[in-house]
Amino acid sequence: RSSWLRLKLILSSDNKIELPIHYNPTIQGMLYKYLPPSLSEFLHDIGFFYKGRSFKLYTFSRIFSPHYTVHKSKKRYIFDPPLNLYISSAIHNITKRMGETFLKKNKIILGKNQLYLNSIEMIPPPVIKHATIKIKTLSPITAYRTFQKENGKNFYRYYHPNEEEFNELLKENIRKKYEIITEKELVDFEFRIQPIKPPRKALIKYKNFIIEGYDGDFVVHTDPEVFSVVFDAGLGAKNSQGFGMIKLLQG
Repeated sequence: RSSWLRLKLILSSDNKIELPIHYNPTIQGMLYKYLPPSLSEFLHDIGFFYKGRSFKLYTFSRIFSPHYTVHKSKKRYIFDPPLNLYISSAIHNITKRMGETFLKKNKIILGKNQLYLNSIEMIPPPVIKHATIKIKTLSPITAYRTFQKENGKNFYRYYHPNEEEFNELLKENIRKKYEIITEKELVDFEFRIQPIKPPRKALIKYKNFIIEGYDGDFVVHTDPEVFSVVFDAGLGAKNSQGFGMIKLLQG
C-alpha cells in the first residue's frame, strides 16, 4: 500500500496562533484551499457515492501543540507553535496531491494566521495482522442516526460507545467504505468496538450544528484486511469534518 495515505504536517509561526474554539471548519477550509482546484471541487461538492450517499474518504486530526491557552471571552484557543496536524485518506491521490501542494507553498494561511511548513512526514500504513486491534483517537469518533420530528425537521441522535447502536453504525459505515474503495462486496464480517477506559465526550460546533463525538482508547475486534483498507478513511461519520481519525496503540 502507498505511503502517501497519511501525512504529518508541522506548521510553524513567528507568533502565537489564534484559532476559534471550534476550529474544524477552519482546518477543512485550509485543506480544500491547498488542493488542486479540480480535486478540491470534487471532494467538496461530489465525493465518492455509495447508494446515494456521498463519502469523502479523508479525515484530519485535532491540533497538537506544545502548549495552549483558552481565551474564554473571545472563544478562542491561543496555541504556541509549532502545530502538529495529521491528515489521512484511503485514496492515495488525495493525500499525495495535498502533500505536494503544501511542499510548494512558502506560507500557509490557517484562519487569520500566517504559517510556514516546518516539515511534512509521510507515515507508513500500519501493518494490521491480528483480529484484536488497540486504537487511539486523534479526533473524536461520532455515530448518529437521523430522525424526523413531527414538524418535519430533522433530529440527530448521537450514540455513546457503550450503546449497541454505536457498534452497529460503525460496522455499517466500514462496510460501505470498504465497498467503495475495493469495489468488492462485503457481505458480513466481525466488528466489535469497546472503550478500554471511559471515553471523553467532545462537543464540536461545525457551522450551525453541534456534533457529539468520543475520544479515547478503544479495542476493536475485526477482520484485519477489512480494517487495513478503511483505516485511513476514518472511523464513523463526518470524517471530512475532522472526526474519526485513529492511530494504532502499541502493545
